Amino acid sequence: MNNQDNEILAILQEECAEVIQAISKINRFGFTGLNPRDHRSNQQHLEEELGDLVCMVQLLIENKIVESRNVDTAALNKRAKLKQWSNIFN
Repeated sequence: MNNQDNEILAILQEECAEVIQAISKINRFGFTGLNPRDHRSNQQHLEEELGDLVCMVQLLIENKIVESRNVDTAALNKRAKLKQWSNIFN
């Protein structure tokens, strides 16, 4: 793996952690809770962090670190499992 691939993976890891943190804030303070420093809602913060995460996934695909078709297949498989094992689609 080259340095660019390592950097993409490191930033992806950081973005995953930031998404987790944003979700934790929503769980504690709700979607409409405001960050006292920048006055963004927790929903806005989550949206920003998800955008950052999507960007990193796109970079993984563009740099051929992962294959788009395999990611798409995994997403479809996950959706099928969620339909079977969760209440999301009820």
